[in-house]
Amino acid sequence: MAGLDFGRLGGLSASDTEVHPREIFAALPEKISKFEYLRDVQREVFNAWYERRKQRDVVIKMNTGNGKTVVGLLLLKSALNEGAGPAAYFTPDNYLADQVEQTARELGLRTSRDPRDPMVAAGTAILVTNLKTLFNGRSKFGVASEGRKIKLGTALIDDAHACLSVTEEQFQLRIPSNHDAYKALLSLFEAPLQDQSPAQFLSLKDGDRTAAMLVPAWSWFDEQKRVIATLHPHRQDAEFEWTWPLLLNALPFSRCVFTPEAVEIKPYFPPVQEVPSFDQAARRIYLTATLADDSVLVTHFAASATSVREPITPSAADDIGDRMIIVPQSVQPSWTDDQIKGYLAELAQRRNVIVIVPSNSRAKYWGDVAAATLTASNLQAGVTRLKAGHVGLVVLVGKYDGVDLPDDACRVLVIDGLPEYYSGVERVEASALSDTMAMTGRHLQRIEQGMGRGVRSRDDYCVVLLLGAKLVWRLHDAPAAELFGPATRAQMALSKEVASQLSSGDLDDLKAAVEQCLQRVRGWTTASRNALVGVKYGPGAVQPAAEHSRRAFELALQSRYGEAQGAQQMAVNALAEPRERGWLKQMLSAYLHPEDAVRAQKNQMSALDDNRALLKPEQGIAYVKLKGAAGQQAVAASEFLSATYESGQELLIGVNAMLADLDFDDDPLRVDSFEEAVANLGRHLGFVTQRPEKDFKRGPDGLWALGGLNYLVIECKSGAVTDFIRKKDLDQLSGAVSWFHTEYEDPAACTPVMFHRVSKLHQEASAAPGTRVVTEAQLTKLRTAVLQVATALAVDDAFRNPDLVGEQLRLRKLQGRGVVEAYASSTLMP
Repeated sequence: MAGLDFGRLGGLSASDTEVHPREIFAALPEKISKFEYLRDVQREVFNAWYERRKQRDVVIKMNTGNGKTVVGLLLLKSALNEGAGPAAYFTPDNYLADQVEQTARELGLRTSRDPRDPMVAAGTAILVTNLKTLFNGRSKFGVASEGRKIKLGTALIDDAHACLSVTEEQFQLRIPSNHDAYKALLSLFEAPLQDQSPAQFLSLKDGDRTAAMLVPAWSWFDEQKRVIATLHPHRQDAEFEWTWPLLLNALPFSRCVFTPEAVEIKPYFPPVQEVPSFDQAARRIYLTATLADDSVLVTHFAASATSVREPITPSAADDIGDRMIIVPQSVQPSWTDDQIKGYLAELAQRRNVIVIVPSNSRAKYWGDVAAATLTASNLQAGVTRLKAGHVGLVVLVGKYDGVDLPDDACRVLVIDGLPEYYSGVERVEASALSDTMAMTGRHLQRIEQGMGRGVRSRDDYCVVLLLGAKLVWRLHDAPAAELFGPATRAQMALSKEVASQLSSGDLDDLKAAVEQCLQRVRGWTTASRNALVGVKYGPGAVQPAAEHSRRAFELALQSRYGEAQGAQQMAVNALAEPRERGWLKQMLSAYLHPEDAVRAQKNQMSALDDNRALLKPEQGIAYVKLKGAAGQQAVAASEFLSATYESGQELLIGVNAMLADLDFDDDPLRVDSFEEAVANLGRHLGFVTQRPEKDFKRGPDGLWALGGLNYLVIECKSGAVTDFIRKKDLDQLSGAVSWFHTEYEDPAACTPVMFHRVSKLHQEASAAPGTRVVTEAQLTKLRTAVLQVATALAVDDAFRNPDLVGEQLRLRKLQGRGVVEAYASSTLMP
């Protein structure tokens, strides 16, 4: 007997005919043994999705380590079986695409990495690729007027929040400063840029890395024909070919920012409709982590706000690994970075300690104790080493997502500092939205993504340490807790209980607590699991302003300006926070301008009233003089501190955050925060302060009213690297003094002050009479004095008593002109 012909038994495999993902899983004939059973959370998601599978946009939220990849693959297989193909699984990068392919092989599912594979078109294989394959100017799927070259029936975006940065990058044109188009555009917009800020434009022309200038939206719109005529001849250049076709139709409503390194052109939101395959896909599935704000799915992927607000989730959110989250400098503000670093270096001799830092400059701080520093070029090899065994302390630069470090690969995870923004467009936006809940939300979303790197399953565990004065201050903000997902909020609440027990101890107590987690002490593991009991997923959160702004953008691209104005006005009306509202009003000005330029300028003036960091209207800004109350410094300081801080501990955390920015650093990203810290320092000391150059586009970096018609005119050169003060820097300070005498009549008097590493002048330079310089050494003394005052006033909330505040200010020589006399040099060496 030749045996049985199994192909004739039962017909086609049920895995190729069933539609319910649960039944497909059960019928897969070649899956490996580890996939013998579905998890409960997977069953719940499959059941819910099956009922809503024909809905165009579906968001699925699951905690890390619950088999999201399996869920995604089976949803796509279901779509193929139902005829809703071709089906594609998009990841943030190739590293994760490789992992998806590996999981598919283990399930026995056929995949392909080629969008043009006939099996993909026929619906017999799932396309697995990174998102850049879809969103690029030469996309195989077809772009803009090319139409749809490859059909997509079902598109799944995995780790959707991690895909945001990829999407933004793909829809941004960056032209380096050595390119002919850069020079032509800078010449075209020289006049409006100079009108915005003559000083900033000079800095831009001089190659000052701190400069980042936004072209006014009205000037940008009016010059569209000349912009296109300038850029079109270069469309085949390497800098253009992958972006230009995606950007062309959205060009009128894009931000154009000049830095000395490049000019960046970026639409207000990614115009994903320029890739018809995605825009016309019948089903779009977004797999996401459990982050609190899902507005970006609407603004960046044009997902239905209604659908995003109703995500598919498991019934409980307690299926996350054990994380002991500690914020050491909130427990004890006196603990220094160096102390924590020394402890972690010691711990790394036994455990893998992963430190995520925001920048290369911060990576250098850890360099002397790091076994490796991982960037994009060596990330994959470094992660492989960590998974293979003990490496020690490893630094990840700016990598808050897309990295899996399960089990012993990461037992201690450190997030050091707030994420930073590098591009010119990001810097403009960050400056405009600094200290708003919108910016805090972006920061904390990245922090939460980073915290997820070390716990990749329910049985996994790690200790998470959150470091850095500014990060600690952000976390201390009460509403910030609501910006985390439900499981993280529960673990953060437990961390406060841990902190309360450690608050009266020393660093050894912190070390002991960490060991209790790492050694799996039963009391800790019980408390950790109990903290998660009853935690459930909430509805998706989409801010109304985000929904209306996306709609306004799409209407404007269709030249439906009146409707765009109405939608954007609804976005403005949805916000109460002035700085955020002003930012959206500035977008409204862009939509008003094509139909009513006068009304657009009036609206921009209103935007500026809400947020002084925005563009000034064409008619300019009226300067508002600064006034300080004579003899009331201690009272003003006490009132400011009492209004800003609720306790002495909070005062110390806030002052530490301010002083972290008040430090010389040649990183151009730190310049704006240094200038803001100078203004903030003045307010802490009881002075009235202003940033005229930023707020009114002319005048000095800083202005302090000391009282009695005495002022400090301040220029900040925190990024200077020379061992002398340049002539043009002193000329700038002299110009600021002239500005002061134009705006303030006698008998008002000012002292010129410069923050610079040294007090030595260039041989061709001369200083304005009375100039004083806060050098690096003197700034260190000033920082120390301010921290001493804060430490003293933190005891028993003494900062609420003006008399005690006045005593401390006198003791540390921080009263009136005594500040510059004690902490600024009057000896300028030629």
